[in-house]
Amino acid sequence: MTHTVGPDDLEAAATHVAAALGDDGVLVGGMAVAAWGYVRATDDIDFVARLSATDVVERLQAAGLSSRIQKGGGVLDDDIEWCVRGRLGDVVFDILPPLVPLRFDRAVTVRLARGSVVKVVDLDGLLRLKLKAGGPQDLLDAAQLLQKHPEMLAQMRPVAEAYGQWEQLQDFLNDPRLR
Repeated sequence: MTHTVGPDDLEAAATHVAAALGDDGVLVGGMAVAAWGYVRATDDIDFVARLSATDVVERLQAAGLSSRIQKGGGVLDDDIEWCVRGRLGDVVFDILPPLVPLRFDRAVTVRLARGSVVKVVDLDGLLRLKLKAGGPQDLLDAAQLLQKHPEMLAQMRPVAEAYGQWEQLQDFLNDPRLR
């Protein structure tokens, strides 16, 4: 039997992890993309923390969350020094180090559907993370966000070019099915 993770589960898990990280963590990934205006399905939670992996695990443990440190983070192992992975109920969460320069002081406080509050990475940081990751879903997310926030396109083009993602991003931006 497959269990479907509902939005309430995601929100509860995101709130719990956010509280454990405090001002040293920001929500990224699919939930952050939704906070910036492009809602899409996701079944996990991703954060970036400006802490060491050991400090992240200690904070999570103090909040009653078990987790483990993984060396590397998957597809971009060469770029990711560590990843802290945990589970809260049926929801998997990952906490990564900053993979691009982020301004934690520019994080946006977002009230989720059930009223809980989390800090979300600023749009510039989210787009930079998506362009660095460069997977199909990441580039689709970036394209959708850039369509919602066209004022960001001029500053993101050199970033996309630097990561070798401009042509693929342009294909998504020009795809009439995404409008």
